[in-house]
Amino acid sequence: MSQPIPEQAVTAAPRRESRRDFLKTGFVLAGSLVLPLTWGTHAAAADSTGKDVARGVGFHEINDWVRVDPDGRTIIGLSQCEVGQGVYTGLPQVLADEMDADWRLVSVEFVTGRDAYRISAANEMPQQFVGASMSVTMFYTRLRTAGAQAREAFLKAGAHRLGVRPTQCTAKSGRVIHLQTGRSVAYGELLADVAKLPLDPQPRLKPESAHTLIGQPLHKLDVPAKVSGRAQFGVDVNVPGMLHGALKMAPTLNGKPVAVRNRDAVRAMPGVVEVVQAKDAVIVVAASYWQAKKGCDALDVQWDDGGVASFDSATILAQRKAALMAEHAVVATHIGDAPARFEGARATVEADYHTPYIVHATLEPVNATVHVREHDIEVWGPIQGQDKVRWTLSAIFKVPSDKVIVNTTFLGGSFGRKYVPDFVIHAAVASKAVGRPVKVIRSREDDIRHGFYRPGVSARMRAALGADGYPEAMHIRVVGQSLYWSIKRDYFEKAGGWDETMLDGLYDLGYRVPNLLVDSVNVTQPVPVSFMRSVGSTSSVFFLESFVNELARAANIDPLQYRRTMLRDDPLAVRVLDRTAAKANWSGKPAAGVHRGIAYCLYTGRGGGFTTYVATIAELRMVEGKAKLERVVCGIDCGRAINPMLIEEMVEGGIGFALTNTFRSEITFKDGAVEQQNFTDYPLLWLSQMPKIEVVIVESDRAPQGCGEVALPPVAPAVAEALYQATGARLRTMPLDQTLA
Repeated sequence: MSQPIPEQAVTAAPRRESRRDFLKTGFVLAGSLVLPLTWGTHAAAADSTGKDVARGVGFHEINDWVRVDPDGRTIIGLSQCEVGQGVYTGLPQVLADEMDADWRLVSVEFVTGRDAYRISAANEMPQQFVGASMSVTMFYTRLRTAGAQAREAFLKAGAHRLGVRPTQCTAKSGRVIHLQTGRSVAYGELLADVAKLPLDPQPRLKPESAHTLIGQPLHKLDVPAKVSGRAQFGVDVNVPGMLHGALKMAPTLNGKPVAVRNRDAVRAMPGVVEVVQAKDAVIVVAASYWQAKKGCDALDVQWDDGGVASFDSATILAQRKAALMAEHAVVATHIGDAPARFEGARATVEADYHTPYIVHATLEPVNATVHVREHDIEVWGPIQGQDKVRWTLSAIFKVPSDKVIVNTTFLGGSFGRKYVPDFVIHAAVASKAVGRPVKVIRSREDDIRHGFYRPGVSARMRAALGADGYPEAMHIRVVGQSLYWSIKRDYFEKAGGWDETMLDGLYDLGYRVPNLLVDSVNVTQPVPVSFMRSVGSTSSVFFLESFVNELARAANIDPLQYRRTMLRDDPLAVRVLDRTAAKANWSGKPAAGVHRGIAYCLYTGRGGGFTTYVATIAELRMVEGKAKLERVVCGIDCGRAINPMLIEEMVEGGIGFALTNTFRSEITFKDGAVEQQNFTDYPLLWLSQMPKIEVVIVESDRAPQGCGEVALPPVAPAVAEALYQATGARLRTMPLDQTLA
């Protein structure tokens, strides 16, 4: 997830009554909470009984992940940020099971800065980050091992205390029990003994049949804290001596400030401490956010437009359409002889599809609090890439990276946005200028108009059909701004000039097609781009699955059966299709007025990190010319289910996110600027427009696979097919040109 980093950032806000204080007046805390700070920070915490825990006081560290106090209370470290995907519960659940900890006494704390928390995944160098749905895949065995280390150490110490052999003992709910007599000793009583024992680097893991927590639908540990307002998000951070910053950004993409014409007048405004000119923004630092915001509103800035004044969406689309017709393209996959098969084919089908640029638009806008001191830098905030922040600030301020302290809070949404540390840089630049900690909260308007966008792309899909109606050959061309060309040029060039994210599920097509040509054209644009939830799959699966539905209709074959035949060599794919179809009663007649569509996706994690199978069936009816979404059934095989409740929630949330993209999300450009500013013109799906969602978790003996992004891609093509059944119109451009009831 490497990024080109702009060189400085944005604004922040205290309130007379904080969000937390407001929520406390209406709710009572229940359940588990630990405020997210690093090991050794002395801050209030709470275990699952709601009892306060003084972090760092009385707790003994067992390994990089576990600390226990004499009362048996256990703090499990969480290296992965919680963005709503459930890792705050799911990953500790894995460790606690192997450790045989008492789940009622488990608390969770965000941890950072050690090699144990770093992963090498998703074509990234080793680092601590969350992305590409890799958390469970990368940490499942690592956390089981850490839990087993702790369990074995307690077993040895407990057996010695009881005067028996370890093989005569078992561990359960935070106690070591002698099987023959029932005598037992609590983990908390054994801390001094455990501290003297070496940890086994390869401890014996439990058999799956012995798991008591893994596989259980345990409720989220962070929900009570979030309901009560005690959970700490980046916008809640308040450190001693903190100032607040607001910022003004250029009216055009990539614009930069040349001069502030009225700097002295703004500095003289009430509460204003300083006006800081960064490379891509002007930051007003003041005693309060609103004083800083007033100062920003009064700024008179001379801007360099970034050389994009004539740039617009019509030009982008025209360039992509031209690329679809280009004589030359970079070949990613060439199997058989597809071009020859089109000559004299008995039937061909061809269609063009388009998707737009979209932006993350997180509910909690990007924000950070930073204190740049003489010898170190401390950061607080919703950070998705802790090491990325360390490396970036280290390079800018010439401070060793291990002297950049990162405190992770909860993230109010990210979808990839909060991995790019541009907002942290803004706060750091402001702090350096005033010599005090500064909190920066970027306005939603600025983050939508100056974010990092998922590229819009276009595709031409062509197929030559045989006598049986199935494709003998396919030619797939995808064109548009390459994400990897923009931010990971080395991988782009290493692949030979094509982008894995741009061709997700196409270059590695799972369907049986004996002659296949997949190629692409990179259409360079001056748009800053980045990873976003589902990355390129939302586009590529829309192209592919919409086209497969068209092929099935052209062949007059049921679209489920069409897919089953083309996937007959992959029993896992057929199984997820069949289980989903059974749940949706596909073989039965739908209710009067209900129309349905189907789509499938084999979601392969970036770099081949995991494989998750997904099938989606969407049902809708037309009401006075508007589409009323009735039901979405989603089947998923994501390997062994650590917590079925978390999987259901991720699928439900992913479908809601995908439906917003399907019908609403579109970033457009005019005169070198983004036209959208807020949810008024970049709207979300309304709650009343959400369909009933039914999730089918297909049992699996595979290791846990990725789940956070995988439900998104099949939604749009399934809905588009249902709309075709309802209206007879093929909608090949997202967002779909259809009003929702």
